Amino acid sequence: MSAKRWIARPQRVADPEVRVFCFPHAGAGAAAFAPWARRLPPGAELCAVRYPGRENRIDEPPFEDLQLLLDALEQAVTPLADRPFIFVGHCSGSIVALELARRLGERRGRLPAALFVSSIAGPARRSSESIHLLPRGAFFERVAQYGGIDESVLGDPEIMDIFEPTLRADFRVAEKGASGHTARLGTPITAVGGAQDPFVTFEDLAAWRQETSAAFSLHHVEAGHFVLDQVMEQMMAALPGHLHQAGLDRHSPRPAG
Repeated sequence: MSAKRWIARPQRVADPEVRVFCFPHAGAGAAAFAPWARRLPPGAELCAVRYPGRENRIDEPPFEDLQLLLDALEQAVTPLADRPFIFVGHCSGSIVALELARRLGERRGRLPAALFVSSIAGPARRSSESIHLLPRGAFFERVAQYGGIDESVLGDPEIMDIFEPTLRADFRVAEKGASGHTARLGTPITAVGGAQDPFVTFEDLAAWRQETSAAFSLHHVEAGHFVLDQVMEQMMAALPGHLHQAGLDRHSPRPAG
């Protein structure tokens, strides 16, 4: 499994202190986070996840099964998780980030120093609605309500034919994921959401508290559904503290036995 296919690293950093892995929302790709590379502090390297079915992987079928997606991501991310790392997810990408963090902790003994999630309810508050099963018209109407997709795309049947399988697959992965877990993640979680988001309430965001045994913080900002700029601000503010704690944890003695 080639990490290059799965992970975009726009500005490589020699021997980075931390890697920031970013998981995009439904239908999006690594480009959603590309501007972050120029804003990260020295020593931090952006690693944006590049799913099949979009961008330079447009000819590859998208994943519809979360566990198979996690299998591939585990292989791609593990070689780069050889130093402190942070996970950032937006909307459906938050679910993938959470599940991959659990997977790496259970199988590899590696946890992100922090998990930032945004614009999606915590798993305990997730709706049972299956958006990925809606008829085409209703499906694209719902997608348009989220915003973030150019109207010219939604109005072009040929582009929609190309885009629809990837969008449906992404929604299916998120809607079928993050269920059946009782153990909390030993990673601090920060949840960010917009006060004007019609789909995600303050209580939805607060439910992320149930997913961690570590620190939790919630930021309800003046924005709609797309809050990537605000997520970046929160991550930049918290980064020094997370790196300091990650360094302490790495050098603290492990229990015998």
